[in-house]
Amino acid sequence: MAARDGMNQSITVGRLAVRWLLGGVVGTCLIALSSPWFVRSYQPLVVDPIRKTWVLPPSAHYRWRSEGYAETQIGPLGMPGRIQTLDVEPLHGNRSPRQVGTDPIRSSSSKPFRIALWGDSQVEGVCVADADKLFATMERLAEGRVQVFPLARSGEDAADWLSQIPHVEDHLGIDLHLFLIADLEDLLSAPNAPLPPPNESDVKAANSAIASRYPAFLIQAARNLLMENSGSNRRSLRFGFGPVDSTSPESKHNPEAEARLGSERVTRWNDSMSSIRRSTGKPIWILNAPVAPQIISGRIIQTTQSHLDLDAMQNAASMHQIFFLSARADFAHAVGEGCWPHGFHNGRIGSGHLNAQGNRILAERLIRELLDRDLIREVTSGEKLDKEPSRNGDLLGREASVLGEHQSLSKPSPLRMNRPRGMPSDLSSRARFVEG
Repeated sequence: MAARDGMNQSITVGRLAVRWLLGGVVGTCLIALSSPWFVRSYQPLVVDPIRKTWVLPPSAHYRWRSEGYAETQIGPLGMPGRIQTLDVEPLHGNRSPRQVGTDPIRSSSSKPFRIALWGDSQVEGVCVADADKLFATMERLAEGRVQVFPLARSGEDAADWLSQIPHVEDHLGIDLHLFLIADLEDLLSAPNAPLPPPNESDVKAANSAIASRYPAFLIQAARNLLMENSGSNRRSLRFGFGPVDSTSPESKHNPEAEARLGSERVTRWNDSMSSIRRSTGKPIWILNAPVAPQIISGRIIQTTQSHLDLDAMQNAASMHQIFFLSARADFAHAVGEGCWPHGFHNGRIGSGHLNAQGNRILAERLIRELLDRDLIREVTSGEKLDKEPSRNGDLLGREASVLGEHQSLSKPSPLRMNRPRGMPSDLSSRARFVEG
């Protein structure tokens, strides 16, 4: 009897083991097959011979599955969404590269105004369709008068941008460099440029990168286990009871501590703007597009950026003849009208990447600025710009200007004349805004 019970027990354990094994195999197969619907893709990076930096491989398809479902096709120079072939000829004088293919820009009889668009993942825009990316929206609104090269890449900052500017400026015939920033800190790394290009060992490591050897769902599972939600900090595992202490973005900035570091910050901003100005003889625009407004703890927070940093940065930009403008009030006005310019992150509305509406708001603002300075001709047909003046209370509060090849860059903009300062009055009846 005992022997028979032991045999039955061993059979039961064996069946359980088989069931667990089959369940694991079948479950993994189901996840693998359905993962393209829910998991972003991972692509091994390559070194672009022109930009001398890591980019997504040209002709690759990049899949995004957060804050929306989007597919991005990578074009030459690793530009996301811009897939036209660049037929570059040797430059002589002011001659610029010729672009061939299906690009409608070349149908214009005059040379389009060429803009190099720099930034991080907010500008890279892989969470929206290629037609809704910022560069594409600007070109569509300008009807061929502007050509924008999206050179932004996730995780990069000013040191990366300044390191690439000498390599792409003549190659693409750039007329203006546009830095779009969501985090002011991204500009403080400028004095670290130029960064060394990837060496041979880096390239060999990339050739055996995890992204080229393992499926995306395994990589994502490992990241979720080992890294925090932001993906930049290692997760600290804890075992215990009770809530996890966290710091709200509202208390991120300590005014007293920032005041003590005021003089040091001013010096750092001057050094950063000086490095940016020395990187090129072309005009430079800095567009501040903060990830705001956001809904935090049931309230709409207008901004979490430091006013001391904003003041120091604007003053330094003006001193070094860099044109600064802010989209903060444009975003706030859009939210007052019920249009949120950013997606969601971890369920928090307004804390994610720029969506199609946000890109449209920025594109309209930038095209208006280009029109005001006579850098492009007036739009006469097709998709019209909203001629409502931008309600940006903090735009050029210290009248920063740009000097360079185009004298019209220092021309005062009619949009800034007699503009009401502060937040739009119609916001008070729609939502409560709180300074962060």
